[in-house]
Amino acid sequence: MGNYAYEAYRHRDMYLAILIKGYDLATPILQSMRQPGAIRTAQEKVLKMHESNHRQDEWEGIVYYKRPLFSYCTYEVDLDRKIFYIDGIPFFTLECLPSDEVFLKCLSEDHYRNVACAVGCPPEHMYKRPALPVVDDSEFATYHSLVSTGTDVALSDLLGISDVLSPCEHIRASLLQTMIGQCMVKKDEVGGGEIRKTVVPTMHQFGLVSNHNQLTDQEWSLLPTSRLFRRYSMVIHLATHLDDERCLLTSISRLIDEILEQKDNPGEYFGIAFSIFHCAIVKVVKDTDATTFSHMGVLQFLPSFFADSPSTPGITALARLGYRIDSALFARAMQVFCVTNPKTKGRHTEAKEPLTEDAKDALPKTSSSVLPPELWREIAFHLRLHDLFAFGLASKLCRGIASILLRYPHIYGYRLVGFPKEQPKRLQDDYRFLRATSFLAVQGSIPAIVMVGLGGDIIDITSTFGGSSLDVRFSVHDVATPEENLIADSDSESAWMIVSVKDESGYEESILVWLPWCKTFAVV
Repeated sequence: MGNYAYEAYRHRDMYLAILIKGYDLATPILQSMRQPGAIRTAQEKVLKMHESNHRQDEWEGIVYYKRPLFSYCTYEVDLDRKIFYIDGIPFFTLECLPSDEVFLKCLSEDHYRNVACAVGCPPEHMYKRPALPVVDDSEFATYHSLVSTGTDVALSDLLGISDVLSPCEHIRASLLQTMIGQCMVKKDEVGGGEIRKTVVPTMHQFGLVSNHNQLTDQEWSLLPTSRLFRRYSMVIHLATHLDDERCLLTSISRLIDEILEQKDNPGEYFGIAFSIFHCAIVKVVKDTDATTFSHMGVLQFLPSFFADSPSTPGITALARLGYRIDSALFARAMQVFCVTNPKTKGRHTEAKEPLTEDAKDALPKTSSSVLPPELWREIAFHLRLHDLFAFGLASKLCRGIASILLRYPHIYGYRLVGFPKEQPKRLQDDYRFLRATSFLAVQGSIPAIVMVGLGGDIIDITSTFGGSSLDVRFSVHDVATPEENLIADSDSESAWMIVSVKDESGYEESILVWLPWCKTFAVV
């Protein structure tokens, strides 16, 4: 009877993990770490297990050399940063651990169903964030050496677009909000996908480092090997502490340097400074005589884990930046066209090869001038996605028309074209609206409602980094489907609970229970 969990100790990038079983699993660890000299004793234990150089079983303890992906709840003691974690989420400083009673009061869930520290936790027990990195003036020399045409520019001015989102931009922003919510939600609530085991701890890890170079182990499995990398026509710089002005200027300088190094032709080029929590967009204008730049102020990207809205200025800004006209859109869309893989039992995954060899830049010599463009566009609106790609291969005109439609998001062949007059009321339960949204959609000429984030079908989104994947649930419904049938009952129960238990002698105590792994317990 009881729960299974792991008791883990991190020291010098080694992890000593011990499988434990029982009802009250967390408080004994806290009690032992409150003892004088506990940190030093635990460090010596990790080193001793490492030096023994032989593999023990899980009950005695196993030393790992990167953070393991455990199937059970994990109580981790970081002996270097002096932090106590639950499931990779930082809670308390080891230098002032709470009493057992305060610990239970501080346990809560965030709005994405992850275990979390309650908002009212006494600040002396909270883990300490590191100091800002020291940034030398030379780090942002480029920023001051070029002509700036604006340092806190509105997005509409930076991109030359309207202040008001177009219908397609609204759809793209809403879908991106939902996908971010899918990354933030507890992994057991929405299905598998290797990326779910690390993505929330990685988000928190970014807030625990003084500078980018301290991201050394599990975090880098989801990131490229360099802070600067190109993504299609964009240059992206991964950074920390973008909410600090000197760190922001440093990141902007590095983006400008990279753009100037990579881009030889005159024109407008964009870069993104990104830290998970914040982002900033930079525009560099190169002409034959001079180079100028402008940038937005720093924007919040990641919603709070206790958010009441999935929207942030940063998510909207990146969604609108991605909506810009892109001459390579058609060819790239063909490369990532989603197909059904019959071997995966309803799971939908990205195609590994282009739909056809004709997806290359060379177009067949076919004339489409017999019909006016308006009629070709009307025809394209009634095509299924597979046929739309074939249509786009017919001529340059047809490719341009197809590219317009491909700017709308597509989910398994359904083009998302709008929103129902009202979102299902049950999305309000348990903050589901933070991680799920319903859209009006069409497949060819057939209308439908597509629920993204909930449902019985699954899309596997393969990550570019680390070979990870993210499973996203979705479902497709007839437009006449009653609202109460759009959402199943399986996404309702909390994953954590504090209960009272009695042992055989009648002794009663409160414990933390992780429901997916709790077989039996007595509630009093």
